[in-house]
Amino acid sequence: MSEELKKTIEAGLKAVQDQMQVKMGEYNTELAKSTGQVRTELTGEIEKLSDSFKSLQNELADLAQKQAAPFAAGAVISAGQEFIKSDDFKSLVDRQREKVRFEVKNTVVADGTTTFADQRPGIIAGSFAPLTLRQLIPTIAVTSNAVNSLRELSWTNDAAEVAQGAAKPESDITFAPYNVVIETVAHWIKVSNQLLADAPAVAAYIDTRLRDGLAQRIDKQLLLGDGTSPNLSGLTDAGNFTAFTATSGANLAESINKAKYNRWSVGEVVDTAVVNPADWAALEILREGAGTGAYLFGAPGTAGNMSPFGVQIVLSANMPAGSFLVGSLRGAATIYQRQGAVVEMGFVGDDFTKNLVTIRAEERLGLAVDRPAAIMYGAITAA
Repeated sequence: MSEELKKTIEAGLKAVQDQMQVKMGEYNTELAKSTGQVRTELTGEIEKLSDSFKSLQNELADLAQKQAAPFAAGAVISAGQEFIKSDDFKSLVDRQREKVRFEVKNTVVADGTTTFADQRPGIIAGSFAPLTLRQLIPTIAVTSNAVNSLRELSWTNDAAEVAQGAAKPESDITFAPYNVVIETVAHWIKVSNQLLADAPAVAAYIDTRLRDGLAQRIDKQLLLGDGTSPNLSGLTDAGNFTAFTATSGANLAESINKAKYNRWSVGEVVDTAVVNPADWAALEILREGAGTGAYLFGAPGTAGNMSPFGVQIVLSANMPAGSFLVGSLRGAATIYQRQGAVVEMGFVGDDFTKNLVTIRAEERLGLAVDRPAAIMYGAITAA
């Protein structure tokens, strides 16, 4: 209920209460003068005022309840506004009447200057791009800002059969120190303090959007980060993969097949291929007989096979069109997470004086490609 309406109704209640006190004074005076007999007329006036006071109290409670209730479809103006404008209420305040009855109409015609639309709960969300890469790589929690380890660079296996008394062959293995730096991915947004207080659904949506923004950027960095701080060293960063040599005229399925068995020959079992959606779309419509026969990957309208030669396809819009990556990502790479996605709010600069709040989201992590030989990356077809 508005403060103005509350004050007006309270004034009306006080006026009735004052009249009751006057009549009660007269009542007590007559009672003292007589032998206990009080005029029937005066008794009736007191009862009427008492009834008026109780009625106004009930109406005040009823109005408060109506004002506190959620907005209902079809309501146009508040009951309090309609009550204040009524002649009955004015006569009550002016003490012209002792009791009034106010009825809230079910239908009130608007004057055409205001619209009263229903409110759909929640927020209509924008697009949230699929996250496809991070789920393929195992994550390990760490407590420092860097992770040091040794990585195998090369292995020469010269094991052989040896005759009695003959010299044994020597194999060779080379290691190198490997340092993974924990980097920070972050962003922020400014929001009015009133919006956060008055629209919790908006505040919750902003939290979701900020977290998703982090996840989208991290998904891209895991693939394309160039290793120059503060970037992650992604799967396609130099030194993190074995280069693929494409065949002229080859399509995506043929190149996946070639890369799979190239890695098989050195002991790496490929199970995943990361491709651009446009490149997979081109493969889906390939047909036998120079485009006149059946579709190679299933007719439109049927569940398509997304595992050419047993390699699971993972679509990523971050993969450059015309390139692809194959590997066993669960065994070849590791995400070291120093801090999960955190959303914090606070005053920055002159936020306090402007009734603004800065909301920041950040995550700290690093990517280690432990076995570059398990990953192969390059163009789908030779230029």
